[in-house]
Amino acid sequence: MTTHHREPVSCACGHEGIVHWSENDQPFSKQWEQWSISGFEGEGFYLDGGYTHLTAALDRMKPKCPACGEVGKIKQT
Repeated sequence: MTTHHREPVSCACGHEGIVHWSENDQPFSKQWEQWSISGFEGEGFYLDGGYTHLTAALDRMKPKCPACGEVGKIKQT
């Protein structure tokens, strides 16, 4: 079964968006995670095996704020 998560994030300038991720939580099967972001410019990614957390995912996606143009100023709200 796939579990879906949504976490609100915001830029230092106040612009808001959402990080989306899905993970396989089925027992006795291979772990995977799929990450993406909306409201910001950034690349999603697929993690085949293992886990990551929101801060590391944001570092990897390198989201750019469309309001102020800053990269790396996005935090969990």
